[in-house]
Amino acid sequence: MEIRIAAPADPLYAPLLAGRATLPHRLLRVSEADCAQLLSANRVEVALLSPLSYGEAVGKAEYLILPGPALALEGYTERVRLYFRPGLRTIARCIVPSLTSFPTLATRLLLLEQFDLEPTYVAATGDPEELLRHADAVLSWDTPAPNLTALDIGEEWYNAFGVPLLLGFWVCRQEELPAELPTLLAQLAADGLPEREPIVEAAESPSIPPRQGVIHWRWSDSLADALRQTLQLLYYHGIVPHIAEVNLWQQ
Repeated sequence: MEIRIAAPADPLYAPLLAGRATLPHRLLRVSEADCAQLLSANRVEVALLSPLSYGEAVGKAEYLILPGPALALEGYTERVRLYFRPGLRTIARCIVPSLTSFPTLATRLLLLEQFDLEPTYVAATGDPEELLRHADAVLSWDTPAPNLTALDIGEEWYNAFGVPLLLGFWVCRQEELPAELPTLLAQLAADGLPEREPIVEAAESPSIPPRQGVIHWRWSDSLADALRQTLQLLYYHGIVPHIAEVNLWQQ
C-alpha cells in the first residue's frame, strides 16, 4: 500500500522530511492549510499538522497523533525571530511570511498577551533588513539577520506559557493503517536527527551567560502537555470552538 503524506513546504520543517524512506509512499509538500484540508478530505493518510489545524478539526474528523518525529521549540532556539526597526517605540505594522501559518499566529498571541499589541499584519518575504524599511517589525524563520535586534519567539513563548512552542506533529484519521507507518515516518526524518537538539547562544562576552534552549524533534509527554495548553489558549482566544482531546495512535 502506498501511503499518501502531506507536509508543509516551508523549510522550517525540512529536517523531518530529509531522510530516504524505503517504504512505498507519496509525499506532498503543500501549505499548512492544504495539509489540514487534504487530511480532512481523506486525500492523504497522514499529515504534519500544527496545533491550530488539529484543534480546528474537532467535530469534523476524528484524528490520532502518531508519537514519532515532531517539531517544537523550547527556550532560545534561533529558529523563529521577530526583528525590530531601530528606535522602535511600538509595533503598528508587522510583515510576516504567511498570514495563515502557525508561527505567525503564535507571534500574534505573544504580542497580544505579553505586550498588549495588535499590529496590522502584512504578508511578504525577503531579507529582514530590507523589509524593515516598510514595517516596524518582521517575522522570519528562513533568513537570519544577526545585525538586527530581535525577539526569539520560541524563547518568549516558553517564558510566557511555560511549555515548548509546538509547531508540527504527525496526525492520521481514526481508521486502520499499516503497522509499518511509524517506521515510514522515522525514515522520512533526516539521518541522525536527535530527539532533543541543544542550542546555545554564541557568547558575546565571557561575563554574560549565553541563552540556551532545545529543539524537540520527537513527540514526548512534554509535547503532549504543550499541545493541551496550546489548545486551551486557542480556545480562550476564540480561535477554535472546542478543546480537542490529545489522542494517540496505537499500533
